Amino acid sequence: MSDYIIRPIGIVKSKADKEVLKYSNKDIKLDFDVALSQGTDLKKSEIIINEEYLDCLDGIEDFSHIIILFWTHKVPNNARQIKKVHPAGLKQMPIKGIFATRSPVRPNPICKTTVKLIERKGTTLIVEGLDAIDNTPVVDIKPHIPFYDSPLNVKLADWMYHLMQKLKELTSTLELNESSNPYSINIRLHPCISPDQQKSEQ
Repeated sequence: MSDYIIRPIGIVKSKADKEVLKYSNKDIKLDFDVALSQGTDLKKSEIIINEEYLDCLDGIEDFSHIIILFWTHKVPNNARQIKKVHPAGLKQMPIKGIFATRSPVRPNPICKTTVKLIERKGTTLIVEGLDAIDNTPVVDIKPHIPFYDSPLNVKLADWMYHLMQKLKELTSTLELNESSNPYSINIRLHPCISPDQQKSEQ
């Protein structure tokens, strides 16, 4: 297969500059101290788009939410060879294949987050909810379209519910209110989740 070159279209500017999840000993590790110290810094950030792509932003401000694809630039090359990890770096979770997780450590370290677009100022997008640290290269932006991006009757692996519960417990010590803590919700009650899984025991 051919190799392909991906060139950044912009960069993230954020007060958060340390990785919360990072490569460690052929796995990933959750640095809870970093999560505690800069958790609220990840709430709002800026995406500075290269001037040459100014015209590509035309109309983006008409959407409330956008999808950001970014390159986790601090992932070392040897980490891209890993096939399995503990989800979210929690050792009590069963090891799973990289493609079954949202780990930043992957063959091509491309991550994706749907964020709230607060404001556009020229080539600067002010967003909320982007889990990318300062100077992260952005490789693409798309509008969030619910009927494409939010399918109904979704089924999740049972271990994912356990993971979300564990993250909820870990982040309960953060100075976040429920609206700014993505783990504070009961994900079984999300409208996309299938009725069968909504009824299942947590």
